[in-house]
Amino acid sequence: MGAPFRVSSLRAPRPLHPLRYRIVLVILILFFIQQQRLFFIYRKALSMKYSPTVFECKFGRTASRLWRPADEDSQLQNELLASRESWQVLGSGWEGSTFIYNDVVIKTFTPGRSPFRNCALCQPGMKWPTEIPASLSFGNLLASDIVNTSFQGEQSSGFLPVKAYFLAAASPNSIPEWHLVTPLLREGNLEKLANKLHDNGRPKGFSALDIQYRPTFNRLLRTLEGMHLAGFCHDDIKPSNIFVQDGTHWVLGDLGNVRHISHPYHSSRIWSDNKQLHDCRANDVVRALKSYLQFLRSASNDTDAFDVAFLKGSGPPSALFWTTMVDSVSVTAEGLHARSAAQPVSTVRMLDALRLATLSTQRHSLSAFFLSKRHQLEKQVKQALRTSLSEDLARVLSLTWIVGVPESHC
Repeated sequence: MGAPFRVSSLRAPRPLHPLRYRIVLVILILFFIQQQRLFFIYRKALSMKYSPTVFECKFGRTASRLWRPADEDSQLQNELLASRESWQVLGSGWEGSTFIYNDVVIKTFTPGRSPFRNCALCQPGMKWPTEIPASLSFGNLLASDIVNTSFQGEQSSGFLPVKAYFLAAASPNSIPEWHLVTPLLREGNLEKLANKLHDNGRPKGFSALDIQYRPTFNRLLRTLEGMHLAGFCHDDIKPSNIFVQDGTHWVLGDLGNVRHISHPYHSSRIWSDNKQLHDCRANDVVRALKSYLQFLRSASNDTDAFDVAFLKGSGPPSALFWTTMVDSVSVTAEGLHARSAAQPVSTVRMLDALRLATLSTQRHSLSAFFLSKRHQLEKQVKQALRTSLSEDLARVLSLTWIVGVPESHC
């Protein structure tokens, strides 16, 4: 007999779907692990940012006097509340609204939007905006403990004083809001002053403006030096937070971000993501200098000329900036004041500054291929003088729209 008949069994090829599913599953697991890692990193960073500022370490002896307003403050409070319908809206933002009434500015703070960092004095369990104790500490009776000056005349303390503060509701059915009342400075801030100078029909060049306003900027550095000597940093210096008291005096306002020097926010991921200097005092000084140069640029009659001179390191404003940036990590308000008052700059330091300016202009991006030379220069200057800060990434990655922003408790 012949060989037995064999039936060959044909096996179908194994489908690729299980492999694809495994790859997708691995990617999803890695994505989840990374998401959790970033969640905890930025959750911690937000917690560090919104931790309280410790004022008692410096102002403990007089802190108890801050809670109870004086009789004249109570009278102003009653007058303001009775005239609420006459308040004129100056602006509104995420944290609250700002109003004008006669010769004062009323700033309100909306609860629940941005966490109040500090516990209110003498009120267990209640929190209030850090701007209130900070403004009281630096702008009023405690300012003399820091800089031994008053707000009036040549001996300006350099900070906006507080005329009143109180907790009140806009209507019987609304939630009470904190109110902070300060004097109205009709010249506004540096942004408004720059626009006024630029649009007055005969704007000056940036060099002439620098000659006119450099002494005023130097006085502002003295104010900043006083804050740093007291053990605090402003943390949000920019043109919109520098106010014009008169032709020769600028004052620091919007003290809601004031923190003691050792505050954990200064070593947080949010701080480093925004490319802030590790030493908050040096960071304040650099931001003040950037704000001054932004002012000169916006107020001048030729921003193109400013941009060219700035990136070439030519002219006193540019020389001051680039020589400061050479050792920006250790610059102090006192040191910048001395450097600003002592022109010209030494040859060796200027050569270092020119190298830094050259490196700045050599950084290219994809957008440079689509921009004209003029717009490339403009972009480089704005990037070098940038003072914006953002926590948007931290809020997104820490899922604040679900779990909220971490807060400390009183």
